[in-house]
Amino acid sequence: MKEAREVMVSINTRVFTLDIPVEDDLLIETVFKALREYVTQGFSLNVKESYVTSLSDSLQIITKIISGASQVDEWRAETRQLLSIIRKSK
Repeated sequence: MKEAREVMVSINTRVFTLDIPVEDDLLIETVFKALREYVTQGFSLNVKESYVTSLSDSLQIITKIISGASQVDEWRAETRQLLSIIRKSK
């Protein structure tokens, strides 16, 4: 059996939040694949993303509408770059 993955789930009356460690590339890719499939079925995503790339940086907030598989692919590439920066700053 493979090692258990760490996942934190928060649920309230408005949102279901899934927290995944930034080091877990496989699980992150799996989530992006599922979101790509969701968008391919005709649904759109209103993404509200926040991130800090280092302890000295301020919080960045981005909002975008994703309505196609190619947009999910672009978002995944952007996220990979952010994760790379964050991992190097640790």
